[in-house]
Amino acid sequence: MLRTAIIGTGGIGTHLAREVRTHPEGQIAAAVDVNEEALDDLATEHDLDESTLYTDEAEMYAETDLDAVIVATPPAFHDDQIHDALDRDLHVLCEKPVVIEQEAAERLRDRVADSEQVFMAGYQRHLNPGFVAAYDRYHDEGQEPTFVTGELTQDWTGHFERGTNWRVKPDIGGRGHLFSVGTHVVESVLWLTGLTPTAVSAEIDFYDDEQYIDTKSSLTVRFENGAVASFADSAVAPATREHIHVWDDEGAMYLEGVDWGQRELTVVDADGSERTPDLAYDEAPSKFAAFAEAIESGSEPPATAEDVLVVTALLDATYESARTGERVAVDLE
Repeated sequence: MLRTAIIGTGGIGTHLAREVRTHPEGQIAAAVDVNEEALDDLATEHDLDESTLYTDEAEMYAETDLDAVIVATPPAFHDDQIHDALDRDLHVLCEKPVVIEQEAAERLRDRVADSEQVFMAGYQRHLNPGFVAAYDRYHDEGQEPTFVTGELTQDWTGHFERGTNWRVKPDIGGRGHLFSVGTHVVESVLWLTGLTPTAVSAEIDFYDDEQYIDTKSSLTVRFENGAVASFADSAVAPATREHIHVWDDEGAMYLEGVDWGQRELTVVDADGSERTPDLAYDEAPSKFAAFAEAIESGSEPPATAEDVLVVTALLDATYESARTGERVAVDLE
C-alpha cells in the first residue's frame, strides 16, 4: 500500500482523498489541516481514526510512517511543504499552481532532478485524452503550431466583493485568477505544443493596489519558432467556459469545455471540416493513479517540475509586463 498523507483537506484535498481511497494501492495514513471542521468532515467520509488526524505537520511526520504526501493547501504554503516532504524522502503530488515565483520553480526543478523521489504537479489536463491527442500531434506526428488562442472565464465576484476568501489574499493565494485558474489554459498550451515562450505583452485589471490579485487579463505570447498565442482570462464573467484552439499548417485542435465538466477535442482539418475523435475519456487515470504508476514504474509523471518552471516563468513575465506596460522577455536559462 502507498501510505499517503493529505496536507490540506479543503475541496481539492477532499477530492484527492477520494482518489486515494478508490485506488487499489492507496491508503490515507494521515490528514493535516488547521481547520478542525474540515478534518472531521474528511474523517467522517473516509472512516479515518482520530489518531490519523493532525493540525500540525511536524507532529504528523514524527508519528506517522509514510511513503507519499499530497499537498492541497493554498499556493503560498506549497514551496515549504514540498521541500519538507522531499527532505523526508517522500514522494510528492502537489496541486496546481505549484509555486508562486520563478525562483522557487527553478529551485524545485533542480531539487527534483537530484532526487530519487517522484514529484508530480496536479495539472489534470495532462491526463485528459483530448489533450493527450493534441500533445501527440505536436510531439510525435511532426506538426508545428503556428497560432494559438486560449480563454477561461469564471465568476469570482463574490470573493472580490466580500474580500475575505484566501484567493484574494496574496500571502495565502499568491496571485489572482490567471495564476490560480487561468493557468490551466496557459500551462496546457505550453505542455501540449512544446513551444518555448520568449516574450509576453500583457494588460491586467487588478483587484488590489499592490497589483498582485488580477480580475481580468489579456496577454500575447511570442514563441521561439515564430508562433504567437493570445490568452484571455476573466474572474468576473457570469459563467465558466474554457477554450484552447491550436492551429498548424494542416488544421487545428480545438479543446473546449463548459463549467468543470469534461474538456473534449474537435479536430479541424485543412479544408475547414470538423471531426470529433472517439476518445476514451472515461478511461483517463486519476491524478493519484498516475502518481502511483510513476512511483511503481520509476517513470516520469505526466506533469513535472520542468512543466512548473515553464509556466511559472511565463506568468512571472506576464505580471511584470502588466505592471510596467513593457514587453517582457521570458528567461528560461
